[in-house]
Amino acid sequence: MIRILTTTLLFILILCPSIFGQENDSLRSSLLWEIKGKKVDQPCYIMGTMHMIPKEKFLFPDHVAEKVRKSDVLVMEIGGIKDQANIIKYMMLDTGNVFNYFNEKQLDSLFEYTESELGYTEDQMRLMFGKMKPLVIMQLFTKNAFGEDPESYELTFEEIAKEDSVTIQGLETIEDQVAIFDEVPIEKQIEMLMSSLRESYSDEDNGMNDLITVFLSQDIDSIYNYSTDSGSDLASMEQQLLTNRNKNWIPLIKKLIKKNKCFIAVGAAHLGGPDGVIQLLREEGYELIPIRL
Repeated sequence: MIRILTTTLLFILILCPSIFGQENDSLRSSLLWEIKGKKVDQPCYIMGTMHMIPKEKFLFPDHVAEKVRKSDVLVMEIGGIKDQANIIKYMMLDTGNVFNYFNEKQLDSLFEYTESELGYTEDQMRLMFGKMKPLVIMQLFTKNAFGEDPESYELTFEEIAKEDSVTIQGLETIEDQVAIFDEVPIEKQIEMLMSSLRESYSDEDNGMNDLITVFLSQDIDSIYNYSTDSGSDLASMEQQLLTNRNKNWIPLIKKLIKKNKCFIAVGAAHLGGPDGVIQLLREEGYELIPIRL
């Protein structure tokens, strides 16, 4: 499975109780940060998420919901998508059939898994996904790994924003995100898909327990390191998936927090590391204060 806490992704049970959401002098890292300084005159926050999490692991403290409600703008990687039907075109191959890129052994493994674990026969898979990109099929494995009816921080944020008439803004578009993966050769996408399938077969170590454990640590540098270690699919795409996007987001974040009360939510892997959003904002002169969840 791609060890990425962005899309996709995703989003987690915090093992200690919330301390009313207040910052703590001894707190060095968190998933939630307040942004201060540089003429930021109104409360602004940034939070790292998993884009999808098991329902029983989902924790959404009241103080986080309240911060979203009191914001002028909810900022996410992608803002509310107005035309849901328009998304489908970005999932489709330009030409050909995706299953022609698999060898016979790969196809046997794929169809065996989808029928036994997901309930889709080979004929159904060929009919529904033949014209789709490999990464679309991979989402089937990801969703299955999170159990039935998984939760999403992003959807929860969006629901709160709509209820309280909070403006929703995206740091990028769906076209921007799809373009990143379109740069990956389809053969590489097939390799990533099969790697994800192999991990999905493992009951004890499918990567998900490790993913949740490191997320629970709320140590943003550990999250970044886990996401980009040499054994992950993200390592070879770090520049495109993390570094470049982080740097592209900073000018827009600066503009938004100067004029608005903002609550910003991005995949947790974007926060830590030498080119993470937290460090980049600090280099711009802002003060970033961790807040205990």
